[in-house]
Amino acid sequence: MLMMRNTLISLLAVMAMSPALATEVIEKRMAEVVPTVSPDSIQPTEMAGIFEVRYGTDIFYVSEDGRFLLQGNLIDLESRQNLTEKAKRAVRAEIFAEIPDAELTVYTPEGRVRHTLNVFTDPNCPFCRQMHDDMDKYLEAGIKVRYFMYPVLGRQSPEIMRDVWCADSRTDAMDRAKAGLAVASRDCPTPAEEHLALGREMGISGTPASIASSGLLISGFRPVVEMLLMLESE
Repeated sequence: MLMMRNTLISLLAVMAMSPALATEVIEKRMAEVVPTVSPDSIQPTEMAGIFEVRYGTDIFYVSEDGRFLLQGNLIDLESRQNLTEKAKRAVRAEIFAEIPDAELTVYTPEGRVRHTLNVFTDPNCPFCRQMHDDMDKYLEAGIKVRYFMYPVLGRQSPEIMRDVWCADSRTDAMDRAKAGLAVASRDCPTPAEEHLALGREMGISGTPASIASSGLLISGFRPVVEMLLMLESE
């Protein structure tokens, strides 16, 4: 009887693996599957026995014994929350909070900044120009706009973006570029490659693409009123 009880206790201990032990097991298994990269984080989810494993903005779910791996959205049917998107937002928010204004082309409201948008833009993108036409409305609404270089439309886009970033006044040069006007040719080091790599990491396939300080990703052009409603609902 005592032996049976001890066996049962041992089985229960294995079944209810501690987070620390499960993390160690998963870490070893993922090292076998992806030996060249270590996960940025391994943490338990709200689903019993399932852990979130994150590589950058890529999120996977692994069983606590390291046997099963799931890829896709984890939905909490009680709260109707997409837990995967929630986790990705947190990662995006952290990444963009660490990027200083000095590396970007920034439009800042005169009054209180209510929201911040990190916008991947291309000078030859029609919808990017349409969004830029509303810049005064964004600023009046208290929305700070931080432009990232994402020159993917046309052979001239990288050169135009370089000229904007190397100008004495990036905002003046950006205004000209968005209006289809010539920008004085300049040459200097730019963060073009870093911005392109960041955009790809975020899964951005078109411009404009905006990421709020909360990590919310908004694809495409939206009227200012609609954009503000989305930001206020966060």
